[in-house]
Amino acid sequence: MKNEKQRQYHRLVYPDSYRPSLMMDNAYDYEVADVSEYGLKVKVDDDLAFMVDDSVMAAIAFPGGKEFDLSGKVVRVEQGFAGLQLDGPLPQSIITAEALYLMRNFPDARELQA
Repeated sequence: MKNEKQRQYHRLVYPDSYRPSLMMDNAYDYEVADVSEYGLKVKVDDDLAFMVDDSVMAAIAFPGGKEFDLSGKVVRVEQGFAGLQLDGPLPQSIITAEALYLMRNFPDARELQA
């Protein structure tokens, strides 16, 4: 497994007070701790809905109102978080807009970015 220094895509790490939601089956919402073009880190606590190698079809809703349908696979579950590898990329325009918003409104969050 790659360590944090070997990531292929830059991650946006969200502060606890401003996180996107992962919506599954129109019934379950999970906090998204960070996003990259091809991956998500989702807070799942002990929810058994996330098992390694499970397929996921969901939508991500960003706090500013943008939503995007996605699909992917659970690649890791540890310490209350699931790592999802997406089948296709999140739009670069969304990633860029979110990065700018975080830099402007959460200057301390810059230290969290990976």
